Amino acid sequence: MINSYDVILKLIDRYDYGGALELLNQNDLDESDVAIIIDSCRYAINFDFKTARYLINQISDGKKKDVEIVFLKKNLEDLIYGESGAIFSELIANIEFQIVNEEYIDFLGRVYRFKEAILKYIFVSKNLNRDRFSFHFELMNKRSIMKILRKRYKIFNSNLIYALDIYFNKYLSDDYNVQKVKNIMNSSKMDNLMDLRNNSIVGHGFVGVSVDDIHRLYGNPYNVIDDFIICLNLIDINLVQNKYVRLNDFIRKELLEINEAL
Repeated sequence: MINSYDVILKLIDRYDYGGALELLNQNDLDESDVAIIIDSCRYAINFDFKTARYLINQISDGKKKDVEIVFLKKNLEDLIYGESGAIFSELIANIEFQIVNEEYIDFLGRVYRFKEAILKYIFVSKNLNRDRFSFHFELMNKRSIMKILRKRYKIFNSNLIYALDIYFNKYLSDDYNVQKVKNIMNSSKMDNLMDLRNNSIVGHGFVGVSVDDIHRLYGNPYNVIDDFIICLNLIDINLVQNKYVRLNDFIRKELLEINEAL
């Protein structure tokens, strides 16, 4: 029987793959397939997708054709490429991790990144002459976006978010879905979260952040995720559904089999 079996399961539920892997190592299971999967997840949640792919490619031949492993490999390839649905889905999952683990300063940091990312995505996708989008395109850099805004659209505001807001109002005012996204991103309650973020350690200050602060300014933290998903649906982003829920279920099954065999 695996020592600390129940603890490993609880760690997985909290997406603490590093802690779960450490306990597996203590049980001499560091080279098992389940350890490889957990280690791959450990790197993926930190956006190191290349290492996550390298690790999952080390899995035994008997597991390589498993549905969940095939799914994970494809997902990691999409993430490495910078495919929009995969990246946004991973960011949404990352935001949920911070809620589950009550890490609300990091939660605000991810929320800020999402707001910036979706506004940049809308702008670049409207100005891109390519069939397939990647978050790694040079055009996604702030400097490239600001250059286009100045030269093509004569928008000279030095703040990227404000400059994009001007662009949306001036050139996409008839696009209902874009305007709906913009309104959600620029709502007063979102502005309140951004102010809280700016005053915290991930912004420009040292103010602490609690769940009560989030509830007071926005409501349940999961409401933020719900609003983000609405925005992604409005711009036809295909989300990867329940990636880590699927993987955690697969890990539990693998752990159970090992535990019963020992």
